[in-house]
Amino acid sequence: MSLTSHLKSTTSPIGQFIRQRFAHTANLTKDANLQLRSATTLRPSAGTPGYPYSTLGIAIDYRIRYSFAITPPQYLVAWKGAKLLAARQSAGDSDFTAAWIESNGAPHPLYPLKLIEDFFVSLETILHTLQPVGQRLELKAERRLARYCYVLALFEEVYRSGLAALIQRSPLFVPKTKQNVEELLDIPQAPWIEDLCAMSTLFCERYQELFSRPHTLNPTFAGSPDVGGADADMVIDGCLIDIKTTVRPNLEAEHLYQLAGYLLLDYTDRYHINMVGIYMARQGLLFTWPVSEFLRQLTGNDTATLLSLRQAFRAVCQTYWDTPPLADDIVRQAQRELGQAFQSRVDQVQTLHVQAVEREAILEAVWKVKRRNTESYEEALREYNFIEGLLQK
Repeated sequence: MSLTSHLKSTTSPIGQFIRQRFAHTANLTKDANLQLRSATTLRPSAGTPGYPYSTLGIAIDYRIRYSFAITPPQYLVAWKGAKLLAARQSAGDSDFTAAWIESNGAPHPLYPLKLIEDFFVSLETILHTLQPVGQRLELKAERRLARYCYVLALFEEVYRSGLAALIQRSPLFVPKTKQNVEELLDIPQAPWIEDLCAMSTLFCERYQELFSRPHTLNPTFAGSPDVGGADADMVIDGCLIDIKTTVRPNLEAEHLYQLAGYLLLDYTDRYHINMVGIYMARQGLLFTWPVSEFLRQLTGNDTATLLSLRQAFRAVCQTYWDTPPLADDIVRQAQRELGQAFQSRVDQVQTLHVQAVEREAILEAVWKVKRRNTESYEEALREYNFIEGLLQK
């Protein structure tokens, strides 16, 4: 499960905690929705069947983040999904997936590793050429970058949903797998690209002053393993921001629940969040609230503190993991422990960075490695570089 899954489930104690403790959503949605209904909404062409709203929602996340910084490909969720395409499926992964591959005569693996690598090399080249950070691109360049962001979104969907859920409907596979980078970039139709460009341009026009502020893109949290995974869109200068691309001009209770979940999962206050916000990408409106006001309004309790809510939420998560059948699930327990250990190393690296500790000393302190050119040193260095990417400003 993930944070989103817990919030959708009526039986999850984690979802129940958030919905019950943050029940007074109308206190925030009422005023926001008055503004949204008077705003112009960017809408796709009328009568477009099968419009990929969800994929475009992921794609605009990538595009907006590229206005803040160029994240190395290996730190992207899309990278993980793309690598799954280049992996051979084991017999136990999915009988449905294996049957589809066989019956459709699809290659196995679905995509050659070289094509995946070629795509990301091409992405790095186009980013170096276009230099999207901190500026508005000309329309031709914007359209080109939008195509890459759309493919990144398709790769991310593979990671989050799995091959079995997508193999009969994702354009990565239907009507057939793609043979080269240009075929991948040709997947999005022109109206989808224009839609993506319109949302990107709107954000740049209205919020370009944010680009130069301190930022963390696609952050994960110390508590992310407790919910099976949770990564937010961005933290900008202490403001946790979630991006929504809904055509309906409404701020929903579910949007606030998700934001509250991210806020609670930052157990160690890694990002020093002092404000939270939701950016409605099709209306071009950013709603922000100081954390204290956000908590007061949603809980209906003037004395509720972030620390106490985090502690109570963490206790609920621990009980969830200590209760059968999850308590007896050795595989998921091990995955959680690995995730917790990784998040602990992230916090340690961040603390040592603040103290201006050199890289070699950090490697020794966190990973207990000293000797260069050893397998353990190289493994530690790779993870250190990955964590640096997560914490980049």
